Amino acid sequence: MPSEPMRKDDLLNTNFSANVDDNGIVFSSECPPANDGANKCFNASREKICQHRTQTVSLNLVGQYMLFPARWWHHGYFNIRTDSTYYTAQLFCTPSIDMGANQTRQKNKEMTVNQLDFEDVNDVSNDVMNNWDTTYSHLRFPPCKAFDGPIDPATNRHLQNDSFRSVPQMNALVKVFEETYTRLRVQSVWLIKKSKTNGGFQTWHRDFHLGPDITATIVVNLGVCEK
Repeated sequence: MPSEPMRKDDLLNTNFSANVDDNGIVFSSECPPANDGANKCFNASREKICQHRTQTVSLNLVGQYMLFPARWWHHGYFNIRTDSTYYTAQLFCTPSIDMGANQTRQKNKEMTVNQLDFEDVNDVSNDVMNNWDTTYSHLRFPPCKAFDGPIDPATNRHLQNDSFRSVPQMNALVKVFEETYTRLRVQSVWLIKKSKTNGGFQTWHRDFHLGPDITATIVVNLGVCEK
């Protein structure tokens, strides 16, 4: 049977701290992107060895999102102790047609944290949670074999090269962001299904390595489903 998504009131008002669940991203925006020279911030195992400050942003509520420069060092984190499953989407963005990559990076130096209206995320939330192995199957949208370590195709999907625009609910979500941040155009969408045993990408990395034209990443909580 399909998973049963939470009701509207649950999505907007759930106190996740009471369930000791936490899910989000840790940033180190002060670390130089290249990580070269004598004073490297990360060793060969990508462990942080510098004293630059970090910032943690939680994405526990459906519709919460953050937009940040693709050159920033970051890693995912999770502390999921309940039987809930979290679905997140990462939207990798290039400059819109009228702006070059360098100009876009000049305007995109800070993080934006916000939350979508329920109406903007409800349809795609239900679609992803109920159709993970059909509409969003790994056969249709396979992830790469490795990025930040081996990739589990059971819990990751990659909608590349505008393929997400053929999925109405996902395309609607993308349009919301592209109309809000007109300087950006979404190039691909990476979906992750998180639970107690899988938390996504947990080591330091930069999304810039996905391509030199990727200037920004948007990460959004698409849904939280109780077993």
